[in-house]
Amino acid sequence: MFGSPLAAEPAFSLTVDPYWILVSLVQFLILYWLLRRFLWVPVTKALETRAAKIREGLELAEEARLDRERLKQEVETLLAQARAEANAIADRTAQAAEAAAAATRAEAKTEADRLRERGRLDARQLHDQALAQLRGELAARAAPRRARVDGRPRGESAPRARDQRRATSRADRTVAQRGGIGAAEELT
Repeated sequence: MFGSPLAAEPAFSLTVDPYWILVSLVQFLILYWLLRRFLWVPVTKALETRAAKIREGLELAEEARLDRERLKQEVETLLAQARAEANAIADRTAQAAEAAAAATRAEAKTEADRLRERGRLDARQLHDQALAQLRGELAARAAPRRARVDGRPRGESAPRARDQRRATSRADRTVAQRGGIGAAEELT
């Protein structure tokens, strides 16, 4: 081999030996059977199980999507109802507030009318008191003068009371003829 370059090596020839073909075929069939029995069946079962889980997951996802859409529609319906109820409550509240304001205004007007009438009555009473006081003062001033005219002494009370009544009745007639409070003010 190493020594002489002229030494010829045997040429490699490709030969097909039927024995080795048969052995290879048997080995292939045994390997196929082993793989199919111990590897292929469990792998296909695992793949089928996984495919079933995926299909189930997709079905659940579809159901969830449908449920989500249904719930979304229900939520929108409930929100619309809630908005309508809120608007109705707001309207009722506004109407109640307006009614309360109207009632308060009416009550205030009634109270103002009552106070105005009471003020008129108080003014009338004060007017009557002032008028009576003026009449009394007028009668008191007129009594001594009248007593001097009539020749009576100053101390007599009967003519004074009578004069006071006359002055009061004259003043009342004058006030009635002239029209009330304005006439009484003219007398003062």
